[in-house]
Amino acid sequence: MGKGIHQVNVHASRSDVWRFIQDINAWAPLVPGYKEHTIYSDNQSTWKFTVHYGMVTKKIHVNVIITDWKEPSEVKFTLHGINQRFTGAGFFKADEGNTDVTRMTGSLAIESTSPVAKFLQHAFDKMVAELTRELTIAMGEAIERSQI
Repeated sequence: MGKGIHQVNVHASRSDVWRFIQDINAWAPLVPGYKEHTIYSDNQSTWKFTVHYGMVTKKIHVNVIITDWKEPSEVKFTLHGINQRFTGAGFFKADEGNTDVTRMTGSLAIESTSPVAKFLQHAFDKMVAELTRELTIAMGEAIERSQI
């Protein structure tokens, strides 16, 4: 199973971070390799993006289900591959350090049953960790830009 967790300090209040996190349209495009997403309800959407692991490039179509909105600090979600065989879960959490800085944590765990992913397990694990890091950093930067 590939796992990633990353924390960033965001120069914004927790309520500003929450406002961003609760808007999937704000952060879905920040996923590395993003192509498009469609929102069906407050809790369900599909996303399309391209990932690279090892020497393999895959187009991924995933169903994202929000399992918990914990205002003002956390969103939890599950993932299910539509065109690839994998499942996963993750969260984004905002912990207020002070009124000007919020610690945001992004977490992602994905398990693939694909023969290619099993063959390239080390590269797959590294890709999930890198995807988590890149998305969490991009979200923090986008939140800070929105403060200007």
